[in-house]
Amino acid sequence: MYLVFNRVGLITNSNKKYFLILFLLLFWACSTQKDNVNGNSFGKFELEKIGEKVFFLDSTLAPYNQSILTFEEGGVTKLSIFNHLNVSVNVFDYSSGKIEKQIGFLKDGPDGIGPISNMGHFIQNSDSIFFFNHWQSRVHLMNAKGEKLRSYDVGIGNDSEEQSKQGFHMMVSPLSQAFKNGDRLFISVQNAGANPLDDQRLVYMIELNLKTGKREYHSLPQPLMLNNFWGVYTPFASSLAFNPNTQEFSLSYTKNPEVDIISISDLDSIQESKSVKSGYMRELKPLPKRNDTPTLYGYSYKELAPLTNIEGFYFNLIYDPYKDVYYRIAFHERTAEQYAQGKKSFKLSVIVMNSIFEKIDELDLPRGVYEYQTVFVSKEGLHLARQIEYQPDEDQLVFDVFALKK
Repeated sequence: MYLVFNRVGLITNSNKKYFLILFLLLFWACSTQKDNVNGNSFGKFELEKIGEKVFFLDSTLAPYNQSILTFEEGGVTKLSIFNHLNVSVNVFDYSSGKIEKQIGFLKDGPDGIGPISNMGHFIQNSDSIFFFNHWQSRVHLMNAKGEKLRSYDVGIGNDSEEQSKQGFHMMVSPLSQAFKNGDRLFISVQNAGANPLDDQRLVYMIELNLKTGKREYHSLPQPLMLNNFWGVYTPFASSLAFNPNTQEFSLSYTKNPEVDIISISDLDSIQESKSVKSGYMRELKPLPKRNDTPTLYGYSYKELAPLTNIEGFYFNLIYDPYKDVYYRIAFHERTAEQYAQGKKSFKLSVIVMNSIFEKIDELDLPRGVYEYQTVFVSKEGLHLARQIEYQPDEDQLVFDVFALKK
């Protein structure tokens, strides 16, 4: 026994550094496993391009379009595009990329949907299509024959409280989405600097009861946006996402690095705010006020466009129900020279967050390649449309598809 112990002791003394290294490696492995189980169970994700998707257009469809979305019908993924040129909805089969049906609508008259500039649409199935007419403050429910089933008034009332909420734009698109939950339709609005209520709130959503026709405006305190001057329109534009699993909305303002989380049971208060910053952007700073006159604060409108848009901002907060993650697209800061180049200077990155808004990745994209307004999510991944210069021809709409890998 003594000899065995002695030999073991000799071995231990001569190799103690190796045992120490082995012990540390085992300890690190156990700690890492524990962290992955109790902390971020997602592991390490990376967003990467996995391919492209082509949709074949007819001669009346633009190569990219703001009012575009996917829906599931009969277990098959469809893509829907509102065609402003001939007042129709074009439904594509996702797999083939070909137009499956074109549903035409009247623009004028009692059965028409009215002025279509800046109009968006929401579709559950090809027999239930909602149009959002900003100019008439109306929501129209249409069927697959192009017939109007019902119209809803979502206009501003005559009382002073509702008059104070003017200024939003009901431009439903990937930047400003609509969501249906039971008999309620939630319409995200682009807030173009609406006069805030007395308690410092901005309108961000219209809730429409589809059975009764009753509508409510929902607003939230936004001290960062209201106490500073960020220019016009773009700084107040918001993007809204809805997670049906948690029954929560998440709201992103373009100049706010934080994302506000709102419960569907209490739509007029912020439940929690999470910082979701791009690693490629500097801290956003408001414009100095030249005088105390609201809206322009001493600037000319011509000055404000470059001053507002040269600095970076956030667009497109999107929930991916297939991967249970969120995407937030960051629009990077540009120089004056780059701004003068227009779309060629667009520099984007995609921030990926898990279901509790922890940042898990950010993919930096090449300059001047993608359209930030033409985007959607399907089972295959996140789709970003290429700019016109990168489309094969005018009758093809091409998306690069990005997915997460472990």
